[in-house]
Amino acid sequence: MAYCRFINKQLQHDVDCRPYLPLDPFNEDLYKTTKYGILLIKLINSLFENAINENAMHKNSIIFYPSQMTENVLLALTSAQCNGCPVGDFTVSDLTDNSKLSRCIILEVIWQIIKCGFFRKINIYEHPELCNLKLPNEDVNDLKCLSPEKLLMRYVNYHLKYINVDKQLNDIETELSDGVIYAHLLPAIAPITIQGRLLPSEQILLGESNLITRAKGVLQNLREMEADMFLCQTDFTDAFNFREARGRLHLATIAYLFLNYPGQLKNPRRNNEPVSYETLPELVCRNFVNSCAIQPFSTHVCVNLRDGLMSRHLFEVLRPNSTLGMKFITEFDPNRKIIQFIQNNTNIIRLILGYPLPIAHIDAEKLSKTDEACCLNLLLEIMRAYLTSNHFNEVDLLKWTNDQLNRAGHKTELRSFNDSAIIDKNLFAVVLNSLTNGLVDDRYLTSNKVNNAAYAISVAHKAGYPVFTRPEQFAACSGAYVSLAFATLRWFAPRK
Repeated sequence: MAYCRFINKQLQHDVDCRPYLPLDPFNEDLYKTTKYGILLIKLINSLFENAINENAMHKNSIIFYPSQMTENVLLALTSAQCNGCPVGDFTVSDLTDNSKLSRCIILEVIWQIIKCGFFRKINIYEHPELCNLKLPNEDVNDLKCLSPEKLLMRYVNYHLKYINVDKQLNDIETELSDGVIYAHLLPAIAPITIQGRLLPSEQILLGESNLITRAKGVLQNLREMEADMFLCQTDFTDAFNFREARGRLHLATIAYLFLNYPGQLKNPRRNNEPVSYETLPELVCRNFVNSCAIQPFSTHVCVNLRDGLMSRHLFEVLRPNSTLGMKFITEFDPNRKIIQFIQNNTNIIRLILGYPLPIAHIDAEKLSKTDEACCLNLLLEIMRAYLTSNHFNEVDLLKWTNDQLNRAGHKTELRSFNDSAIIDKNLFAVVLNSLTNGLVDDRYLTSNKVNNAAYAISVAHKAGYPVFTRPEQFAACSGAYVSLAFATLRWFAPRK
């Protein structure tokens, strides 16, 4: 029900979605429309900027064959994975076979898309006002390492403290269902233009023993703030049934409120202070890490490596049980944390040498101090190992790429993956077309290099190849990440 309401709101103005909307939350609309893939693609694009080039999708007027619907669902699943959603284990048939399990998987995929779409924006780059939530004994890097859930709880508690409410949120899943925190929070974060329409907290809490009345008051205020998509009355009155599922809805609600209503959080950045941005390599690596279901969700990927725990999880993804017998510290003493980080990262260096990963000039201290070049090199090598099943060899890959170009009738011979001919002549699309029996439509290749790369990447996703490389990296001739895209075509068995 909640997901139907959210999708209806999120996609209500999209022309391509009109044949499917509004979804009726009381019947099987959501499950029936998923098989077309269009709503999934549109939902992803609404939450992840420029995630999918829509020229690669089959739209309403041309959906005639089951294969086209399958390609749409595959495009959605693979694109979601490459934008940080942990959906890599699901197949097209998991979403389309009309079984009870399939319905559960559809709900899980939609939840991951919504959650990751919200969480990816909860970072200091996009919301520098998060710096207001730093505790006295913390630095900015400590804040960057907090999970989105913890940041959202701090956001709530910051406003409760601001309005002198003697209550703290410590567990989103269980402590929001009585409506008390919502009753205090919503008037505190609402802009002046809305505050006059909200029920005051005193009125909502007047009949404190009547949970139904309180729930109705909270929902009315959420409705006024256009944030009522996820919750309904039973999420308060019947909170002990399906607690985990209802906890997700509360989490989504708080995340939506944070992204739209900063309340009393002020941007600490001065007018003349330069704005910091996440780099493309950081974005690619963060998407990969989050697609592996690493906990907690990564929002600042280089800083998140500093304690060695995320690296440990990544090595477990590469080679299960590879960290058995190694002692990792999981609880850190504020006065000794740098030493403890180095201890953990010393284990990571052993794993790197034993794997082995070809990383030069890496040491535990650099990882612990979040040396950007060192961290990104480690993540790039882990991505290469994962996507190529440890077969990555740039010389071999370059030879294979030239062979594919030759078979496709192209006389271009690449000497490196920094070669501008790759983007100028759309060579990634040429190789992809050769592998997929003409899946690339030349009509969508124009003079815009970034758009061409975006289209080719989306077609690769439609074919089941998890290409994490960004279109801008093709346009910039970023050899390391361009080669990663070709390596995915060369060695990764595409999803079906």
